[in-house]
Amino acid sequence: MAEAQEKLIFPQNFDIKVIVAATVPIEESKANISRVFSECQTVHSFVSARASAKGNYITYTYNIDLDSQEQMNAVYDGLKNVSEIKFAI
Repeated sequence: MAEAQEKLIFPQNFDIKVIVAATVPIEESKANISRVFSECQTVHSFVSARASAKGNYITYTYNIDLDSQEQMNAVYDGLKNVSEIKFAI
C-alpha cells in the first residue's frame, strides 16, 4: 500500500542544489541559474559552490523563496532548459 504524500504548504523557503557540468565557466553557470530564478520571479541568493571529486561537475546551492506550486514547477522547468545543468534537487 502506498503512503500518502504530504502536500507542500506555500510559501516555502529552502536550499536547492543545481549540479552543472564543469565545462562551463562558473560565472556563466551562475548567471544562467540566476536568470531562471529571476524569470520565475523567485527571490534567491547564492549559498555555495562545490566541485565533485574528479572535477567533472560543480554543485551550486541557492536559497530560494517560492510562493506557489506553479512557481516551483516553473523553476524546475526553467532549469531543465539550461544545457549545462544535469540535475536540480
